[in-house]
Amino acid sequence: MIKVKKSKTKEKIKASAIKLFNENETLSITTNHIAKDAGISPGNLYYHYKNKEEIIREIYSNMSTNYESFNSFRNIKDSNNPLETLSFMFDKLGDLFWEYRFLIRDSALLMALDVELKKHFVSNQEKRIQQIEGLLNFLIKEDILIPLPKEEVKLRAKVNWFISAYWQVFSSTMGEITKESIKEGKDILFTLHIFPFLTTKGKQLLENFTVSKQ
Repeated sequence: MIKVKKSKTKEKIKASAIKLFNENETLSITTNHIAKDAGISPGNLYYHYKNKEEIIREIYSNMSTNYESFNSFRNIKDSNNPLETLSFMFDKLGDLFWEYRFLIRDSALLMALDVELKKHFVSNQEKRIQQIEGLLNFLIKEDILIPLPKEEVKLRAKVNWFISAYWQVFSSTMGEITKESIKEGKDILFTLHIFPFLTTKGKQLLENFTVSKQ
């Protein structure tokens, strides 16, 4: 019973933290702000978390777990139309990045302030880039994308991750981050990194996908 109550309180703390971090600059929010929004005392918050950094680390861990649960790369490879599934997965990731937008928006600052968070972020980043590289090679192997030099595939994997993960940082310098600005990152990737490199088969898959949406 005590464990259940503790778990509910931690979830309440994280929910308040996510809301406040998303709506404000992360540095401007203190544990006192989070406790007040969660309707608990600062002492109760410190019973569950040592500091704000620990809260952010757990939120990042939750986001990463959600990301993994999508099984994006496996679903794309198992799909009858990988381009359609790729588009669908980008939309799901867009929703996830919107839910946890402060983590992406303030990632450089948060990593500079927390070495432990940076370690996890860099590890996940390396994994994502390798997964994207594997996906590009799969699309080439399946004659959906035209053949590309090995080194170019590696570079494209890095650029694709950069746009996916850091587009919000750029968007935040232009104004408020919105769901539309997050979707713009997807549109850029498809317009510049997918569509121009489609084979005849890839174009047919895209046409089938486009027609099915109409």
